[in-house]
Amino acid sequence: MRKSLGALPLLLSMGLVGCSDGEEDGVTLDVWAIGWEAEQLVNEGYIQQFEQQHPGVKVNLQAIPWGNIYDNLLTAVASGSGPDVVQMGTSYMADFASTGSFLPLDEYVEDYPNLDSDHFFEGAVDSTIYNGELVAVPWYVETRVLFYRTDLLADVGFPEGPDTWEELYEASKALYDRGDGLYAMTLPENDDTLPYIFAWQNGVEFETTDKGVDFSDPAFVEAVTYYTRFFKEDLAPLGLGLDPMQSFVDGIQPMFFEPPFRYQQLIDNYPEFEEWDTKLMPSKENNTSVIGGSNMAIFEWTEHPDEAVAFLSYLSDRQTQIDYFKDVRVLPPRVDAWEDPALQEDERLYTYYEQLQHSRAQPQVLNWNRINDEWKRSEQRITRADYTIEEEIKDFRSRIEPMIVTDEEEEEN
Repeated sequence: MRKSLGALPLLLSMGLVGCSDGEEDGVTLDVWAIGWEAEQLVNEGYIQQFEQQHPGVKVNLQAIPWGNIYDNLLTAVASGSGPDVVQMGTSYMADFASTGSFLPLDEYVEDYPNLDSDHFFEGAVDSTIYNGELVAVPWYVETRVLFYRTDLLADVGFPEGPDTWEELYEASKALYDRGDGLYAMTLPENDDTLPYIFAWQNGVEFETTDKGVDFSDPAFVEAVTYYTRFFKEDLAPLGLGLDPMQSFVDGIQPMFFEPPFRYQQLIDNYPEFEEWDTKLMPSKENNTSVIGGSNMAIFEWTEHPDEAVAFLSYLSDRQTQIDYFKDVRVLPPRVDAWEDPALQEDERLYTYYEQLQHSRAQPQVLNWNRINDEWKRSEQRITRADYTIEEEIKDFRSRIEPMIVTDEEEEEN
């Protein structure tokens, strides 16, 4: 794994290096959380509520930008010091769990039942377990669903939206045929999830039994061919610089696959606009989507494991997750939180609940982010240049070969 000390000056300037120190009147937990959502833990009173419930425990929360967190984590692991509790992106759990830096949580589940994996969507749990050990708990989740214009899809014969790959392509062709300057959908050309979603839907399994990764399945070529035809046939235009939300509302691109923040943007920015709906991903062999979001973990060097586990238990509590959704509008990973009317009674939002039951985490293998970066490079070459899919995937596989670390190789290192 890459070791980076580039973030060390930032950590020092923020006073983040080193384990939390006990104060004379109690314990201080240092917590790294990420982005705007992290700030709301303070702004909406969650940290204060936890401290009230646990007299003698103070939480020192630092909000780290998403763009900085990976390097900050590398520095913490390399130095063996850092916060007690850390928010983790799901796609790089394996990189850090493989170092043995996380406190195993299995022994705490009996006393802290909120940590029990049975509470959470299966796909969310997949990124919290490494080598059979529970090393994190889900904090919030997201997935992709299909947004579509109900009026325009009805005009081309799909009033309920497309259900299958074939229907998605047929609907896209019909929408494109409406005339010049009109298209079918918005697709990002460097997307790091949709190609894998289509591959899963086509029966591809990337992870090998020894925790390597394999892109040799012909079904992967078939999935990439299907996905990229939307670009090559101009059904999803490249390089026009269209705002996806505005072009959706204007009917220029009447479909897209998006996580829940797009749902909230439509509600907030276009409150009078009603001609849209959400639905599950179109299916081939299945209708799998990807599950993202973030987890909460505890670094193994913490001097206050009981207090840190209590903090994770508080965040994982059903009512905490319901309240956090209402305040921050990120989706709870606890299945029973979705019984709350605020989540259950909005049919467009509830599509995410249904899709989360058919979603899976990105492969939990070492160096997945680096592999992903190489795939985005290949994807751009396929969509914008004259590289054949078979040739480019072959080249991609050769580029990532040094990055693939199997169980045996990990043990040797």
